Amino acid sequence: MQLHNRGARIVVIAGLLAVSVLSSFAAELPLQQATAVYGVISTDPVYLAIAQEKGFFKKNGLDISLTHIPTNQAMQALIGGQIHFTTVGPQVVEASLAGADTVYIMGVINSFVLSMYAKPEIASVKALSGKTIGATNKGTPTDFAARLIFKQNGLVPDADVKFVYLKEIPALVAALKEGIIDAAMLSAPSTLTARNFGLKELVNITAQKIPYAQHSIATTKSYIAANQDVVRRFVRAAAEALDYTRKNRAEVLPVMSKFTKITDPAQLNEALDAYEKAWERIPMPSQPAIEAVLASSDNPKAKAAKWDQFVDDRFMKELVATGMFR
Repeated sequence: MQLHNRGARIVVIAGLLAVSVLSSFAAELPLQQATAVYGVISTDPVYLAIAQEKGFFKKNGLDISLTHIPTNQAMQALIGGQIHFTTVGPQVVEASLAGADTVYIMGVINSFVLSMYAKPEIASVKALSGKTIGATNKGTPTDFAARLIFKQNGLVPDADVKFVYLKEIPALVAALKEGIIDAAMLSAPSTLTARNFGLKELVNITAQKIPYAQHSIATTKSYIAANQDVVRRFVRAAAEALDYTRKNRAEVLPVMSKFTKITDPAQLNEALDAYEKAWERIPMPSQPAIEAVLASSDNPKAKAAKWDQFVDDRFMKELVATGMFR
């Protein structure tokens, strides 16, 4: 009996030693490398900066090169294989309809986070008839949301209201302040700057919770096929960082300031006030949001397309199954 017990103890000790050796070996494994891009320098993707600064990528075994490339160029780089992940809006749908193998893997903001601002003398949306509105680029959330609001108010975009595209939100604020345009589509914290200039909010579009794929993360089907584990780790790290960002304002503000180059506490808090309500608790690609993109597309193929052909949500579903979002 003693011999049997001694043998059992030896087996247990050997097993513990094996686990210890394997754990040490795993800890020493090199981090898996990938390149991720954020398409805009704004509050939308600040959780990715948190993932980098607070160690969520490293914790999940990743060495991520995180860099900025404007969204449309980032999509081309993704399609060409120069990068592996990028933040996007509707671009995945358009690229996929054109033949690319791009897919949404996370839906971080599935509604508009925007406001329509105007000169102080503009009394209503209908008063913009015969006027000019500014947006960032054609086909972006700022453009689509403006067109939607005009249609809701009986105005025909391009016919009743002229559109100009100035690429960046700060440029829109400046043009509106100088009277070059009559209205503009803005996001926080530029909304605070606009109010400080005496400009008027005509419509708080964020409050309407209109479905749209404003901010998602994309990769390609071919990258997933070859690097499934990296994608799984990336989605987990991004989701953990997003959850942290939503719940830890005091710790997030310094990272956000470094990332956005905004130093004014009032502007930082203006932005977080807006985005904390918009970031999804469970950042799953959204059927209504993607269907809204399809409805806005000029591509004839969009009419027959199904929302889920643009999605690979298996990694998010795995996270949900673990109980991470309870």
